[in-house]
Amino acid sequence: MSNTVTIHEMEESFLNVDLSSYNTITYDDGLVSQLEHRHKFPDHHSIFFISPAFIQRGQNDLGQDCMTLDDVKMLIDEGFEIGGHSYSHAKLGQFKNLVEISTYIMHDTKQCAIWFEKNLGFLPKSFAFPYNDDCKGVYKAVAKKFGFKELYGLERRPIETLLHN
Repeated sequence: MSNTVTIHEMEESFLNVDLSSYNTITYDDGLVSQLEHRHKFPDHHSIFFISPAFIQRGQNDLGQDCMTLDDVKMLIDEGFEIGGHSYSHAKLGQFKNLVEISTYIMHDTKQCAIWFEKNLGFLPKSFAFPYNDDCKGVYKAVAKKFGFKELYGLERRPIETLLHN
């Protein structure tokens, strides 16, 4: 996981970035731009981290277009790995205290696991914390409790930081 780069909204300029020292590319949120560029980095393992609420709405909280369930199934059929990225991708700072945060994380992660099982027939092995916020280990403990095995957060390097290298 230490040699991992992450991409949110895909941009043409990213295609010129030297990714030779990275073995994995992760895509967060399930954006349409990621789907359109899915074959641009064939030498890397790719994980598409999706938030089911975005897939169901067709947009994320920023109004960016997201993939459909059929798009996600197509990625699976093409051999790409799909990972969980919470159910609703909420910012944890909106909650008043650790009890509210823990309650939210427990409920949201359960909803995420249920959605994957119901709509895709499996629970992904990988999970990326929304906004890379592990909440001092709370998210990690809950994600593991629900069966996610590989957890991703701040160790992923945003591709934007590599543009000028």
